[in-house]
Amino acid sequence: MPEGERVTTAKLPVTRLLTVVLLALAVSFQIVMSAVTSNFVVTDPKLAARAWPSHPRVALALTMGDIGTSAAAGRGASPAIVARATAAARRGPLLIEPFLIGGAVALSHGQSQASEGLFREARRRDPRSAAARYFLAQYYLASGRAVEGLAEASVLTRLVSGGSTALIPGLVKYASEPGAAPNLRKMFAANPDLRDQVLAELARDASKASLVIRLAGNDFSENKAEVPAWQTQLLSSLVERGDYAEARALWLKISGLGVGVSGLFNPQFARISAPAPFNWTLGSGNFGVAEPAASGKLQVLYYGRDDGQFASQLLLLSSGKYALKMHIKRQGANEEASGLTWTLSCQPGAKRLLSLALAKADGRTGALVGLFTVPADCPSQLLVLDGISREFAESEQVMISNLQLVGGVR
Repeated sequence: MPEGERVTTAKLPVTRLLTVVLLALAVSFQIVMSAVTSNFVVTDPKLAARAWPSHPRVALALTMGDIGTSAAAGRGASPAIVARATAAARRGPLLIEPFLIGGAVALSHGQSQASEGLFREARRRDPRSAAARYFLAQYYLASGRAVEGLAEASVLTRLVSGGSTALIPGLVKYASEPGAAPNLRKMFAANPDLRDQVLAELARDASKASLVIRLAGNDFSENKAEVPAWQTQLLSSLVERGDYAEARALWLKISGLGVGVSGLFNPQFARISAPAPFNWTLGSGNFGVAEPAASGKLQVLYYGRDDGQFASQLLLLSSGKYALKMHIKRQGANEEASGLTWTLSCQPGAKRLLSLALAKADGRTGALVGLFTVPADCPSQLLVLDGISREFAESEQVMISNLQLVGGVR
C-alpha cells in the first residue's frame, strides 16, 4: 500500500476504523460462505440449504431436482416450482440456471421458440456452460436442425470429458437421415472418441453396415495394435445375421489383406492384427491356456477339470471333401486319454462335420489327420479346439504344429 494511504488510515477515528474492519470481515465471510455453499450445491443441495437457505444457487439446485423428480414421474413442472425458480432468478440475476429451467419448462409446454430463446440466452451468458450446450444440442437435433446441433455437440465434447454421451442416441438417429454423413464426418474428425461410440452403436444393427462404413471413411485399422470396438461389433452383427460373405469382405478390409485369402487363415498362429472371427480366437481361464509358440506352433496347457474353448476360427469353405492335418506332441496325460478335441460344425446350426480327438495322433510320428465333407447347405463352418473335462482329471500339455487344411481330397 502506498505511504500516503497508510497515513490516512492511521488518522481514521477508532470507531470508523472498526467499522471498516467489520465490513471487510463481513465481505470475506460472504465470499467464503458463497464458495462453500456452491460446493455443497453440487455435492449435497439439502445440506447447502441448511447452511444458507436464501442462497440463489441453493434454491435453483433444489428446484432443478424437483423438476427432475417430476419428469421421472411423467409430470411437468408445477406452478409452485416455476415460482420458486423465478424468485431465485431475481436474487441471482447473473446466473444461467433460471434460463435453463425456463427453457425446459417451455419445451415441455410445446413452446419451442421460447425454449430456444431461453437456451440461447443461457449460452450467451456463459459460453462454457456444458448444460446450456447440451440443452441446445438436444433441442436442435430433435428439431431436425442437425448442423446447429452438431456444432453445439462439438463444443460440448471439448468442455466436459464424456459430456457428449447423452447425445449418442440423437446422433445415431440423425445418422440415417439423407445427407447426414458429410456433416457427421466433419464432426467426427474433431471428436474421434464420439465417432467410435456412435459407430459402435450403429454397428449393432447389421442392416446399417454400409452406413457405418460410409461414416468411417478410410478409418480402418491396418497395422494398428488394437481393432476399434465398432469394427469387431459390426463383424459380429454381420455374422449373427448370416451375412458371411459381407463379414469376410469387411474383415479383409480391416485386416489389410488381399482378396486371395481363403481356407484356414494363419495356421502358424502368429500374432497379427487381423481380428476374429476369421482369425484365431485363443482362450484361457480356469480350464487352462492356449498361446502361440515359436516356429508356428500352438502350445496348450489343459488342466482337465473344466470344459473350455482353447482356439476357434470361422471358415467359409465351399462344398467338397477336406483333410485337417497336424503334428501333435503331448506331455502329462496317458496315451489314450485326452480331453482335447478338434470339432468342425456348420454355421448356422450345429451340424457336426468333424470330431478329431488329439489322442488319436500316431504314437510314433505324432501325425494326426481328420477327413470331413462340407455339404452344399453349409455356408460357414466353425473350427474349435475344445477341452472336454473327464471324471478323473489329468493335466496335459500339448504342442500343435504343421497345421494344414487340404481341399480336393478323394
